[in-house]
Amino acid sequence: RSARMDPGVAVDANNSSGAGGDPSMELEHAIGFAGKLRGCLQFHPNGRDIVYAAGGCVVVADLGDPHNQVFLRGHDDLINALALSKSGRYIASGQVGDNADVIVWDFEAKRLLYRMQSHDVGIATLAFSHDEKLLLSVGVADDNRLFVWDMATGLMNAQATATEDKGSQTTTCAEWGGYFKDIKRRDTNNYMLVTAGVHNVRLWALDPSTGQWPLMGEYFIAHSLVREFVCLSFSADRNFVFAGSTTGDVAVFQIKAKQLASSHQCATGGVESLMVCTPDSPTPGVVMVGGGDGGISK
Repeated sequence: RSARMDPGVAVDANNSSGAGGDPSMELEHAIGFAGKLRGCLQFHPNGRDIVYAAGGCVVVADLGDPHNQVFLRGHDDLINALALSKSGRYIASGQVGDNADVIVWDFEAKRLLYRMQSHDVGIATLAFSHDEKLLLSVGVADDNRLFVWDMATGLMNAQATATEDKGSQTTTCAEWGGYFKDIKRRDTNNYMLVTAGVHNVRLWALDPSTGQWPLMGEYFIAHSLVREFVCLSFSADRNFVFAGSTTGDVAVFQIKAKQLASSHQCATGGVESLMVCTPDSPTPGVVMVGGGDGGISK
């Protein structure tokens, strides 16, 4: 199945009456957040809204007004993956089930923009490129497929097998790293991407003009470190990628050498999130680590 344009349905909590069809119950207000899905709560760059998944709905909520909520409805099963583009222009959501659709939403218009229908069983992770031109979707282990979508058209740009051995490896997280660098560490026109999960961290380079992979999922050498990685973040210079694991350590991989540089124990209860502070922040280059015990370390 491929992507198609779809007008979608966006329901405003302040005006949630249906139009036509059989009588149905409409969600009027959402209270609370379970927080069981990693990455399914996003803070919008406008500084006012949060975006999160609640069952089969995407909820856009105003932090300043608890009664101002918009429900984006288009899924027919539980949402298990969510991503927000850098400027907040796009929201992407993916679901479990036979359809396993990925939907791209226009944040400002609060409407469904594209529906991607190429995955089966479920979506493991979603990620927008740094310039918002591309969306990556990776299926769960039983799907084991990776697709890149063009946000200008909603059409597929590239595809690949997520892992070579889905019996012992799965993909649980992915991160774009800007432009791929050549041997002299100069930017090329290819996009850089890292995927990771159970027993694997892989480096990709994509030529968006042709949909070809100059570097197709080359494995990082991890030596004796065997982990389930659940989150990724690039260093500001894009020479390293940090990978957080369920055992609480953060592995540092060097991009050029494609191998493990170091590993650091950072959190109890596993690492749940990573963030590298930007050069213009008060603590540039510092890696913030969110642990499963609720603690934050750096």
